[in-house]
Amino acid sequence: MLHRRLFTSLRVAALAVLVVLVTAASALAQGMYLKEIAKDGRIYVFNIQANAERFEKTGGEMGVGITMLNAGPNGETVIGDNEKALQLYFFKHNIPMAVQDAPPPAPAALPWKISGLVFGDYYGFVDNHLPTFEDQHGMWIRRAYFTYDHTFTPAITTRFRLEANGNGKLAGGTAVPFIKDAYLRWTFYGRQQLTVGIQPSLTFDFLEGVWGLRHIEKTPLDLYRMDSSRDTGFTVAGPINESGTFKYQAQFGNESGNSGETDKFKAYRTAVRYEKNPGITIEGMAAIFNRASDADRITAQVFVAYRAKKARFGFQYSFQRRQAADGSPLPDTDMNVYSGFGVWDIKPQKYSLFLRVDRMDNPCVDCTGIDYLPIAGNGAFTLTIAGFEYYIHPSVRFSPNVELVSYSEPVTGTKATKDTVARLTFYWVW
Repeated sequence: MLHRRLFTSLRVAALAVLVVLVTAASALAQGMYLKEIAKDGRIYVFNIQANAERFEKTGGEMGVGITMLNAGPNGETVIGDNEKALQLYFFKHNIPMAVQDAPPPAPAALPWKISGLVFGDYYGFVDNHLPTFEDQHGMWIRRAYFTYDHTFTPAITTRFRLEANGNGKLAGGTAVPFIKDAYLRWTFYGRQQLTVGIQPSLTFDFLEGVWGLRHIEKTPLDLYRMDSSRDTGFTVAGPINESGTFKYQAQFGNESGNSGETDKFKAYRTAVRYEKNPGITIEGMAAIFNRASDADRITAQVFVAYRAKKARFGFQYSFQRRQAADGSPLPDTDMNVYSGFGVWDIKPQKYSLFLRVDRMDNPCVDCTGIDYLPIAGNGAFTLTIAGFEYYIHPSVRFSPNVELVSYSEPVTGTKATKDTVARLTFYWVW
């Protein structure tokens, strides 16, 4: 019995060795395979047998090949199906012609990517309507992102992003990380996309991309607290026409930012955009935010921009009506914001200038809570942002800039003095 088992084991081992030897021999034979076919004054050489068979069967279909002029024994043009075919041919005929090896195949793309950014400032309040901040100066990290993107398939991707902020109330303290994004995106039915989870609110990423200076300041809806930059919900988006210049978006969310569900009231956002880059972009957005006691909010926005090789310009009008709660003696409140900006890349990725002017033509009670730049909430105001960017690397910038808030006559109370903050902003991304 023992001898029989030993014999069986040896026979299996011998068979395995034979399979390995045959496979190796086949691979070696294929690597040394060479076939020459003379046709129409040219010499075609093949290192891959299937290519040679196809050439003969079709009467001359070469496919992709490498051409060497006047390289044959009698000055013929030699065409090889790869570098190895040419090397074998020249070696066989003792022709002193050098052929470089084929470049190694590119490594397979990783299904994941890690990225991030950091920005902050050395700041100084030259003027402020609040004595607490008068002459205050210091250094802060305003934002730090750490992002993980993963591709399951070309049609299914996900993003997880952590964010840590400095204390925007100018009170110091340690930055605490929290979940900024956590969403799944599915591309279906052509180029339509469904996004589920904690995600950018409609149009925020696009507007910030055109403005391109989020590290300097937020875009108006976010800055003046008319909408949050994130929401938890569902978005359907995609192109309307074949070229993709017309796009639509529709979003259903909690209006709870990056927090979980807290009540039954929901946010509905829709947007339509025509976009060319370089060229003109026009976008319209409308939203309804349901709130308790019928204190709903209706928001509308129109954005127009033009992007060229060394400059971009944009204008944005935003409107929001805040309905008074049932039983409240207060009237409905309307907010109107006009914002225009220009960015001039004097030398792309080296030097640029920027200017932005926002006009809020009514009191903005939520503006008293703006991070890093509290604005008086009892009257209209104009915010002017101006500065210069210097790149020490395509991913690293330093930006001296100033933000100036000038106030109109207040609706109630005392007129605020002007607010001026000077900043040396630093930003890097990877």
